[in-house]
Order: sequence, then C-alpha cells, then structure tokens
Amino acid sequence: MTKKSPKRLPGRPKLGDEDISIQQTIIQTASKLFMEYGYETVTLQQIGQACSVSKPTIYYHFTSKPELFKVAFTTMLHNVSQLTSQMLDQAENLESGLVRLAEARLGNPHAEIETMLRKAEPFLDYAQIQDIRNAEHQIHEVLAAHFQRAIDENRLRTEDPFFLAETFSTLMLMGNREDNLHKYGSNFSLAQKLVELFIRGAQ
Repeated sequence: MTKKSPKRLPGRPKLGDEDISIQQTIIQTASKLFMEYGYETVTLQQIGQACSVSKPTIYYHFTSKPELFKVAFTTMLHNVSQLTSQMLDQAENLESGLVRLAEARLGNPHAEIETMLRKAEPFLDYAQIQDIRNAEHQIHEVLAAHFQRAIDENRLRTEDPFFLAETFSTLMLMGNREDNLHKYGSNFSLAQKLVELFIRGAQ
C-alpha cells in the first residue's frame, strides 16, 4: 500500500526560491526608500512600483507597512552588525579596525537612522520596536566583545565593555556635522581623529 504524502496545513504556502528573491528585493527597495524619504511619506504602492511588484504581492510577504519597515530596518542593522564583526576581525589591531569602521559609519550617519526610527515609532507596536532595538543591541555586542578582549589583554582600562561600545557609537554622531567633514577633509581623517580620542580615553 502506497503511503500518502502528508497534507500541508492551511495557511500560506512554503516560500520557493523565487518568492524569497522577491521578498529580498522588496526589503532592499523598502530600506532605500525609507532611508531617503522617511517612514510616513513612503507608501506600499511606491515600494511596489520601485521594485516592479504589485501591492498584493507585498501583502503576501508582509502583513503591513509597519511590519515591512521593521523587517527592512532589522535587516539593515544585521548587515551593519556583520560588517562591524568582519572589519574588526580582519584588522591588524583594534585601533586600525575601529578607524575602518568609523570611516564607514561616518559615511552613513547614525543620527539619520535614529531620526527615522523616532518618527516611525508612533506607527509601530511594542514588539516591532523591541525587535529593532535588539538588532541595534547586537551591534553593541560585537563592539563590546572586542573591547572586552582588549581589556583582558590590558590594552584598555577595566571598564564596562558595553559602555565603551555605546560611547564609541556616540562619537560616530560627529559625522552628521558637515563642518567637521570640511574641517578634517575626509571621513578617514575624521575617523582617525575620533578613534585616537576614544583610545586615549579608554586606556
């Protein structure tokens, strides 16, 4: 007697490779539009038009605009976390890794992200906001792990590594002031200055 295949439970069908590709395209497109225009002014119809999919297709992958924003935002933060880890792991030493990381961050000012999130928060539920904050926290965890290693090796003074991670991230907000870029000539020069200041204070 031939065994019957188990029936799929009611609900959305399993995503195939093409569906996943469409989903990733929606996420990438939404991220760019949200970053450029902010949450409130961007519509699902605009996102659909920009990535050549229908509005029902977006709803097939995401239950709502706030959910799409949350997924787009957390995906972006996860990418930053991975990039942070790669840059610090591949660097010859902590200081040179921080300079590379600072240069990259100064090119994409974090304050703009904070501003966008703050304006979007009234439209998000508590769980969505927490998911975003947890993704942001992962970036600090990566930094804190490297700072803890430096502390254990007596290259930095004994300090809460998460405090150092948050302090370093706060220094990156200097990149939002255009006069700083003009004053130091480039993101690299400003990154060197900020990291030097940070390392001196943490030693």
